[in-house]
Amino acid sequence: MCLGVPAVVIDVNEDDNIVKIDYGDGVLREALLGISEERISRGDIVMVHAGVVISKLTVEGLYEQIEFIRGLIRDFQSDESSEELIRLYENIIQLANKLKRK
Repeated sequence: MCLGVPAVVIDVNEDDNIVKIDYGDGVLREALLGISEERISRGDIVMVHAGVVISKLTVEGLYEQIEFIRGLIRDFQSDESSEELIRLYENIIQLANKLKRK
């Protein structure tokens, strides 16, 4: 099973195909820009797998993932780590919206 993690794009260096991303925890990391057909810009929400941006996400899609996680928490009475994951997703949405307004 492969796990992709959502992140918000903070900066794009198209010359090197490198983006700076934030997974919602406030720590900037670098990832390779693996998407060729979609233009990625500051404030976009992307899915990152193994350090490579593999797709662009919408805010609505991320909210759907949050609701899915909430359903899992209810069904399995999960611990606080699941709530922390939801907070990270919500942080990504807030940061993306903030960057898009600038």
